[in-house]
Amino acid sequence: MEILELVRVFAIALLAGLACLLAMIAVVALVALTQHWTYVRKRRNAPARSSDEAPRIKARMSRLARPTLLLTPATESGFSKLGGNPELPAGFDWPADGRRPRTFIAQIDLADVRNHDGPEWLPPAGRLYAFVDEARYGFADLVRIVSTDEPSGWAAEPPARVEKREDRRLASSFVERRIAFAKHRSVPSLDWLGVDLTEIDLGDEELDELADAPDAPFGEAPQHRIGGYPSEIQDEQMAISCELMRRGLPTEYGETEITPAIERASKQWRMLLQIDSDPELKMNWGDGGRLYVFIREKDALKGDFSQTVTISQSY
Repeated sequence: MEILELVRVFAIALLAGLACLLAMIAVVALVALTQHWTYVRKRRNAPARSSDEAPRIKARMSRLARPTLLLTPATESGFSKLGGNPELPAGFDWPADGRRPRTFIAQIDLADVRNHDGPEWLPPAGRLYAFVDEARYGFADLVRIVSTDEPSGWAAEPPARVEKREDRRLASSFVERRIAFAKHRSVPSLDWLGVDLTEIDLGDEELDELADAPDAPFGEAPQHRIGGYPSEIQDEQMAISCELMRRGLPTEYGETEITPAIERASKQWRMLLQIDSDPELKMNWGDGGRLYVFIREKDALKGDFSQTVTISQSY
């Protein structure tokens, strides 16, 4: 009987201790919840915070703005287009990696680009063709740009001799769209400017406005563009990444020291082409991502498109 009595007393003490513990947890949770809602009410009722950093960054964005051409559906037929089959010059070989032909993305008439006030660092005449090899994601040559001054020919067919029959179908798998050029003003993103958000004081509204500024002129439609600044999906200083890729260095910033020489050289990189995912064209880069093709200004001025770098980003 004494043992049973001891067990009963122990059980009562245990239950009492557990009840006290639960009561303490409830009190702590109630205090935390009260503090949270007090903070939320104060934040809702507080005036929008502003700082002198936002106007300074806006002014810098405006000062560094560049022209960009949005590629829109054309109402009249011309040479420039997205998708379909490329209209290659006579005797021109379809770009391939071994026996796997690349997929045609776009062809651009540089004279039309110049006539629509496109980037001045592009040649005033000639034609560009863009081909992608999706097996090369993560490599600088994901997109290959081919330039020529030769007159265009009829729409070419992919090579007959391929490694796999499916490769021939994929080489021209995007829906064709003739394009026109709509001039816009493109501003650099916070990433392009190298703004470290941990070192400045911005209100939420200011930060949202600055972050949305690069995309603001283009609306919700797919952003196929020539020139200007990239509309990044992920955080990345693309000009630095281009220089690292061109040098064969890892693009993970923690693995490579960004020297002053790399920073200086990165300022030469210009966005040549941005190709968006576009359901109407059956284009999808990763998970609704984009391709960004860059070229050094000095190479573009010489008409040398052999050293471009392509970066891909996805959601």
